[in-house]
Amino acid sequence: MYEEPFEIMALDENFEIVSLISYANLQWTRKFHEVGTFSVQLRGRQYKSNWKYIYSKKRKELGIISQVNWQKKNYIELVTISGMFVEEELNKMIVYPLPTKFYDDPETVSTGKEGTCLLKNQGLPLWLSQSGTADQVAKSFFNSFKKISWTNYQVDDYSGTNLVTTTRQLDIDFGSIDDQHGEYHYSEHNRNHERLGDKLYKILKPSGASIEVILDYETHEKTLNIIHGKDLTQGNSEGNNPVLFSSANGNIISASLVVSNTNTKDTIIQTSENKDKVYVLINEMPDASGRFVHAGMTTAAQDYFNQDTQDYTVADKNFKIAVMADGDKELNKYTDKQNIEFQIYRGSYQYMIDYDLGDLISVEISEIGLSLDARIISCYEVVKEGVWELTLEIGTPLIKSFENV
Repeated sequence: MYEEPFEIMALDENFEIVSLISYANLQWTRKFHEVGTFSVQLRGRQYKSNWKYIYSKKRKELGIISQVNWQKKNYIELVTISGMFVEEELNKMIVYPLPTKFYDDPETVSTGKEGTCLLKNQGLPLWLSQSGTADQVAKSFFNSFKKISWTNYQVDDYSGTNLVTTTRQLDIDFGSIDDQHGEYHYSEHNRNHERLGDKLYKILKPSGASIEVILDYETHEKTLNIIHGKDLTQGNSEGNNPVLFSSANGNIISASLVVSNTNTKDTIIQTSENKDKVYVLINEMPDASGRFVHAGMTTAAQDYFNQDTQDYTVADKNFKIAVMADGDKELNKYTDKQNIEFQIYRGSYQYMIDYDLGDLISVEISEIGLSLDARIISCYEVVKEGVWELTLEIGTPLIKSFENV
């Protein structure tokens, strides 16, 4: 059963079991559009310095220990270990802009002819943007930015004595794409300095999809899969058994709702200035009312308009779309806030069997006349003194009715 306290164990850097863990409190926070977290309060003196990961056979996630908090109060020692799930390793890598030249090109500084570049052109991406269905775009970004090679002096070698070539690569392979649930919408994304993991979440979110990194405990291999939530709403077209959480039916124990447009912006002015040109582009969300915010352009015009440009009409279109993508990212910081969390009653549906993180479900809170369909974006699991509790958070809902608060 998933709806009960679950066993966790500590693994070393080689993914070998070091110890089973006896804990007093456990927080296991699974998220769909960002990296999840965990926190474990240990019983007694258990922690060892060779603990690197937290693993459970009952959960998909693999935790990376990044913080250890030791306290002593009234002769009682308290040790809490915490961290993020292994998807955070993707954020070691950056989706960097396309260089004009590479280190091993014929006309770089390495031959004494033209400007400095440190990146080595060894299978690195040579494109400015990717377009297509979101799953294929995400796969392209992952495969292109999981590895990087460069040549430079090491930090502290200020005499410039020795050039060193370094290669870094994530030990995560691409796995599978879930094509059984939902659709992957058209997507177009450019390279604008994001962390790789954040970029993949952003590409997949509009399609109701996400990523997971799974550890094969037997082989110690890590695999990235593109996953899609199931449609469990009433009258869904996939033929799935619907899931309805309702205060009237008694399977919602408690709920909280926050609706706010205090900091909402829907139109962005993006500017870029240099010695020769000033660019001012304005992008507006659908159904906007003209609530402006300003941001500098992160997309470089010279990537689209330069001596190699042959079709300026196409280049202009691509430049505007790239700037629009940057603007969309910025405006997402200023959207209406609609946050709904509710604690559910065990027994009506089985967690991780009837419904799971990422699924679309129906919710009704009769006290305020609220009826909606929405995606489960977070699952907050808490085990305290042997008692398991679950709180669900849903994303921006499709509200069917809402009378008052």
